Amino acid sequence: MFGNLWFNIKVLFKRLWKIRYPSPLSAPSVSDIETSIDIINEKIKLLKGISKNSINLVAYQRYFDFYEKLGLKEEFTILTTKDNLILVASTIQPIIINCNNNKVVIFCHGVTNNRWSLFYTMHLVLQRGYRVVTYDARNHGLSSKYSTSLGQTEACDLQDIIAYVKRRYRPEKIGLYGFSMGAATCLFWLSYFAGASNSEVAFAICEAPFDYFAKQKRNVLGVGINYYWKGVLLDKIVKELLNSSYDRLEKINPFLVLPQQLPIKLLILHGLKDSVLNWKASFDICRHLSKDKANKGKINLYLCKDADHGDLPFIADFVPNNLRWKNKKRVSCFTFTTLFCEYLEKNL
Repeated sequence: MFGNLWFNIKVLFKRLWKIRYPSPLSAPSVSDIETSIDIINEKIKLLKGISKNSINLVAYQRYFDFYEKLGLKEEFTILTTKDNLILVASTIQPIIINCNNNKVVIFCHGVTNNRWSLFYTMHLVLQRGYRVVTYDARNHGLSSKYSTSLGQTEACDLQDIIAYVKRRYRPEKIGLYGFSMGAATCLFWLSYFAGASNSEVAFAICEAPFDYFAKQKRNVLGVGINYYWKGVLLDKIVKELLNSSYDRLEKINPFLVLPQQLPIKLLILHGLKDSVLNWKASFDICRHLSKDKANKGKINLYLCKDADHGDLPFIADFVPNNLRWKNKKRVSCFTFTTLFCEYLEKNL
């Protein structure tokens, strides 16, 4: 009981107050991410009853540095078509030579994160021979500072990245992976840009998306003694980190622009203990799209019972029987790695 209480106090403190500004002097790295791996390691220890860390961030940093030493990792910049901002991106060519080498997965990170925040999932992509493209969203990392719209304008930026990748690498197929704001970016993108002109894009995987900003804001604030302090933190994030306002953000609602019929496949992932974006947002998105029979076989939703915001890939790999999908006929259990890699092999 006291172990759980202490863990919850640490999570609350770190999640609400450990806000760091991206360094303007050097490129962001794997170790310079907003999501605290310490929090995730402590949670895995608590759930599994172990004492050893499951995720070694230093090892992952060396792993990506190794790609750079081999000349397989390079940076590029693009100018956005919407407002002439500079986006800084990285591409990594896999070491493995196989039939997947001419296929690309583009990663879209979450708010206050950077292009290396999804390092764990990028590693899985590279291990199977796919090229990785990851970039700092506007107002994040080394990209130009501007107002953040939590996915709406960022969808136009994603289209610019896709257009560059198509010109530069001429990939056979492209997959998208977005977390939080990045997941909303993917939802806006498939609503605005997916179709014949982007036929190379086969799917979008959305981890912890939101439906309506205003509704999720109410969920975060909640009630009780923490209401005021959470409100102070949200004000800080919106004004200082996002360079935006509540009036603008309350109009950001991916749910309202969802197409009736999906132009590409969509996989949605969410943690049932997400304290930032409620899992019901993903459920409502999936239910809404499933109403159209034309979307049958194009959309899937998997929920991770012990995962908080940003935890899902780790919890679903290191804590057994966490990631589940159910229907009336059968129950399927996966780790994140098996689900993700099977999805890649099937659809990319």
